[in-house]
Amino acid sequence: MASVEIIGLDRLLIRIKQIQDNLNPVVEAELKEMAEAIRDLAKIFVPIETGSLQKSIRLQSHTKSGGLHSIGVSAGGYVTNPKSGRMVDYAIHVEFGTSRMMPRPFMRPALDMCKRTVTKLIKEGLKK
Repeated sequence: MASVEIIGLDRLLIRIKQIQDNLNPVVEAELKEMAEAIRDLAKIFVPIETGSLQKSIRLQSHTKSGGLHSIGVSAGGYVTNPKSGRMVDYAIHVEFGTSRMMPRPFMRPALDMCKRTVTKLIKEGLKK
């Protein structure tokens, strides 16, 4: 059986790790900026009755094993609706509608408005 020797593999792996370490904070900062823009637009687009759903729109970030990061925008939960006395659990129904209610999307339009900017921000971040 033939064997292959790769010369300089150790240096290459070290360099890849350095690039990853420098890239993660840049990409993370750009994505956070974009998520903030989506959150702010969603708060503008959301229909307001009590303001509870609007207050529930927030950023959520997670660090997973292996250093992978995710950041997103969520709606619902953690805020109590003063009318019902329950946690806001109806964001999905407002966004997509029900058999008795037409959809009143607020997240999708916010995301749609930011799609082009996401790519632009990441490209600019990579150049930095």
